[in-house]
Amino acid sequence: MAELITLKNGVRVYVDPMTGLESAAIGVWARAGAIDETAEENGVAHLLEHMAFKGTTTRSARAIAEEIENVGGYLNASTGYSKTGYYARVLKAHIPLGLEILADILTSPLFDEGELEKEREVVIQEIGEAADTPDDVVMESIQSLCFGDHALGRPILGTVDTVQSHTSERLKAFMTRHYAPQDMVVAVSGAVETESFVRLAEELFGARSAVDRNARSVAPAYSGGARHDGRDIEQTHIALAFPGVSVRDDDYFATRIFSECLGGGMSSRIFQSVREERGLAYSVYSYSDSFEDAGAVGAYVGADARNAAEAIGLIRAEIENLSRAPTDTEINRARAMMKATMLMGLENPASRAEMAVGQLFAHGRLLPTTEISDRLDEVSADDIRRIAAKTLASLNPSLAVVGPADFETVRKALNG
Repeated sequence: MAELITLKNGVRVYVDPMTGLESAAIGVWARAGAIDETAEENGVAHLLEHMAFKGTTTRSARAIAEEIENVGGYLNASTGYSKTGYYARVLKAHIPLGLEILADILTSPLFDEGELEKEREVVIQEIGEAADTPDDVVMESIQSLCFGDHALGRPILGTVDTVQSHTSERLKAFMTRHYAPQDMVVAVSGAVETESFVRLAEELFGARSAVDRNARSVAPAYSGGARHDGRDIEQTHIALAFPGVSVRDDDYFATRIFSECLGGGMSSRIFQSVREERGLAYSVYSYSDSFEDAGAVGAYVGADARNAAEAIGLIRAEIENLSRAPTDTEINRARAMMKATMLMGLENPASRAEMAVGQLFAHGRLLPTTEISDRLDEVSADDIRRIAAKTLASLNPSLAVVGPADFETVRKALNG
């Protein structure tokens, strides 16, 4: 049975034993990400994640990699807008080693200037790779349009200029401010014994004193707008978005089901109308992004330039149709897909741990699957009509286009 234990300094330890497994997924998460950055710090949370693996006071970067791989283990990390996670996947006998390495990179990072110089260049190459990927560019552009000058509107990777400006002192200052014990969760799922893991977590993470939580900046607000990057490429990539809801909003589950009905799978409305019925695109889908204080709901389509406006017009038409006559059949199907995705994720140790951490950061507690299922069951056709109508009522939708296009015609198709 899963347990949540809070250490004296505020670090939370989530232990989730799973029978029949020979391995475990371990992670340490900080409630810190790109949303916590100032404009000058843009990209520092992501660079900090990179640098954590580049040496500690007791291990070199190579030693970190070799030590975990000598036992067949795996290390990785990821940075989001609201949290940063550091992961290890190991066989059960090596759980202590996995957790000890994670503790080492988070409590004793070296931030060597030579390594930092190299890693800045690595991240700049990562930025360049994203800039050469049009569907990445269009989604980054829509994020910027949705949230403007707020940190939520800036790229997680940062820019070439900001990354080049980051120093070891800036990394240390960000880590000190935002990696507070109260904002950290140590989680493990899989072949783990609870008491021994908690003792080890206390030994490795319990020494740092609790500090005042660093308040986040002003809550983001949806802004909207339109942007066209007319680069000469074969396909036109289009993203559109409207104001959404936060992860704590009463309409969170209704908005997720609305998005699933609109473009969540092969049977969804826009997949059928844009791809199956008219053959206008290979890739078309909807999405709903919810953060702690804001959100956006929208869609993406990649199409030939001559079909771009028609594809966007069809997406708008399907939102209008959902505002008038969503069917019980499609709502039940969307509900079933979301429940199945949740339950399938619970069969994966890493997914279980990350799901629990997300709930702790967003809600301050673990949400039973029965509660989530019940909330999904409560969503009605009237809720979907209301969410769709609210979406269409936005006075300033966001539109990002990358590639050749008659931009004004596409814009008119979105606005109806």
